Amino acid sequence: MSITRQKFCYFVVLNKKFLTLLASDLLLQIEQVLSQIGIKLPL
Repeated sequence: MSITRQKFCYFVVLNKKFLTLLASDLLLQIEQVLSQIGIKLPL
């Protein structure tokens, strides 16, 4: 496994973690806004 490939894999993993964090944060914010308006999301 070459160094560039290792770096690439590491980058992809980091990206996935970051995107997951972003998505869950976004969902939380959307949920809060909706509940303020009076819409409940069935979870």
